[in-house]
Amino acid sequence: MKTEIPVIDLFAGPGGLGEGFSRYANYFSDDISFRTRLSIEKDKVAARTLRLRAFVRAFRGQPLPDCYYNYVRSTTTADKEKWAGEMAAFPQWKAADKEAWNVTLGEVPFIELHNRI
Repeated sequence: MKTEIPVIDLFAGPGGLGEGFSRYANYFSDDISFRTRLSIEKDKVAARTLRLRAFVRAFRGQPLPDCYYNYVRSTTTADKEKWAGEMAAFPQWKAADKEAWNVTLGEVPFIELHNRI
């Protein structure tokens, strides 16, 4: 029986710690896996990266949609917004948006933080 351990990443930056945890089972164990449930980051650019990585992880073992690759290859803000809009139609994007939270700890009300955790 596989054990899934939830991870909450505070001061997450672009998500290196969460990525490392999410890949643990691929290299070390078939019995244990880690799943990031919540990443909190105050920098909005880093938080966008967290959301994008959460979106990718949500497709475990399945092909990513073309709009993801188009987004990554985009060189203009308008193109990025277009492809992000297409990704937003996927349920995996809504889940990723819930996982990656762009807030500053200490400024967000405690009850809101508690409810998210």
